[in-house]
Amino acid sequence: MKKVSIIIIVLFSISGCNKIYCPKFPTNINYFPYYEEQELRFMNTQDVIRSFIITNKEDSKSESFAWNCDCACEISSNFSTNENQDSLGIRVAYLRLYDGEYVSSINIGFNFQYSCLYGEYLEKKIVLDSPVLYNEIYKYLEEIITIENEQNQLVKKLVIIKGKGLVSYTTADGEEWKLVE
Repeated sequence: MKKVSIIIIVLFSISGCNKIYCPKFPTNINYFPYYEEQELRFMNTQDVIRSFIITNKEDSKSESFAWNCDCACEISSNFSTNENQDSLGIRVAYLRLYDGEYVSSINIGFNFQYSCLYGEYLEKKIVLDSPVLYNEIYKYLEEIITIENEQNQLVKKLVIIKGKGLVSYTTADGEEWKLVE
């Protein structure tokens, strides 16, 4: 009986109140410094202006869950926009850090969508040589991030600057659209 009691106590302590903590998105890697209803304006070389309105902006908050849950931490920052006058919209843009307290990979992606009919991704994945504490991840990210995909039919290139956000994008016709500040 004593052995059974010890086993029950050990099992209870293992499955008890242990939790996994997922931190909030770190503010020191703010590549999307936006807020809802903010207007982003881009101009090409012919002085044509395209504008996007931020419809959603969200940074993950800290949370915790039971250690035996089949869950994983995903720390992220994302935003989306409306369709602009040219029926082009950013359906979702995200920066995700995986693994919670320690980060082993970083994904940065944009999904451009044309007239709710056609969408395409531009994405960059950075796999770290060894896991890094999430609050030190800024040391492994560049100030300027360029994402390209020559196969795309809408947008082929993006330039993102830490603290400024999306500063330019290049369309399939080779036209570069730069942020109007």
